[in-house]
Amino acid sequence: MAVQQPTSAPPEFIRLLEQNIRDSGLTKAEVAFKANLSPAYLSRILHGVRGVPADSMLSRLEDVLDIQPRGQLFHAAGRIDSSVGRVLKKKDAPVLMRTLGPLSDEDFKLVLLMAQGLAKNYRPA
Repeated sequence: MAVQQPTSAPPEFIRLLEQNIRDSGLTKAEVAFKANLSPAYLSRILHGVRGVPADSMLSRLEDVLDIQPRGQLFHAAGRIDSSVGRVLKKKDAPVLMRTLGPLSDEDFKLVLLMAQGLAKNYRPA
């Protein structure tokens, strides 16, 4: 019987996580402690021995490292965070995505700024 080799996390995910740990000013052990995971497990992820952790752990890492905008670790891991998932479940989400597709980068940024302004109406102050 063949032994399955562990799948490492994508290089972009590892690079982004390492960069945010450096930028945070925290040690890897401090990040692990604050994210409620073992330093050994975090080390294995960063060395490509372990794959991408569970979504709940990605959220905790984004919180501990204050990664802005949220969802970057999910994107680098090839996953969709819960906020994006909620939007994609909306009835008209496919229409919106197709409408945004042909926009120039400049026009896309304008739409993003408008959406961010509207979203402020739904966040508690």
